[in-house]
Amino acid sequence: MKHRIIVAGFFFIFLLSGAAGGADTAGVNADKNVDKPWVRKVAFGILAHDIGPVSDNRESGVDPNWEVQFNSPEWRWWRWIGSPSPMTGATPNFNGETSAFYLGIAWQLSLSSNFLDDLTNDFSKRLWVSGGLSAAVHTGPLQKNVTGCRLDNDCGFGRRVLPRLQFEIGATFWKNHGLSIFVDHMSGGGAFGASQNEGIDHTGIRYHFFFNTNGSP
Repeated sequence: MKHRIIVAGFFFIFLLSGAAGGADTAGVNADKNVDKPWVRKVAFGILAHDIGPVSDNRESGVDPNWEVQFNSPEWRWWRWIGSPSPMTGATPNFNGETSAFYLGIAWQLSLSSNFLDDLTNDFSKRLWVSGGLSAAVHTGPLQKNVTGCRLDNDCGFGRRVLPRLQFEIGATFWKNHGLSIFVDHMSGGGAFGASQNEGIDHTGIRYHFFFNTNGSP
């Protein structure tokens, strides 16, 4: 079952990436004056599995991470929530542990300011922070031994679809390339009435390629 979900997740990511690339090419051919492609950026990461600020270290491994972020819609109400970028991604685990596939939105904020730019000789113009919120489908166990969960907090995830948060701080280089330190957390937080509620973190580094100039939002 887990392998089927992982394979389906890979096909989902690749199909979206291919469709985005095709739409981008079509848009450029139709209008040479378009400033922004459909895809904002792609990211690839190497992440420590179940390692993070609130991890219980029940699982282990080193996971790849792929993510595609799209440019924000131009809807007025979308700007009211800060013009986040729609995103989709996958963090598979090949050691038989929990894999996750997610769909959500992400915000990016530049750390540039007059004070920091002067202090760092304009290096802060390259720095940014990003946060994201998504829904994740995972392959982990929903329920584990009730006694073990109660006594040792070794629980299942409770639900197949869970909320997921991510945060990273990074820097842009050579206009369209970037590196970041990344962490995410997936857990229901007891908000959905599940009898068990395991959480999991990933921590690592990610490489970014921005289709927008200078990695701008």
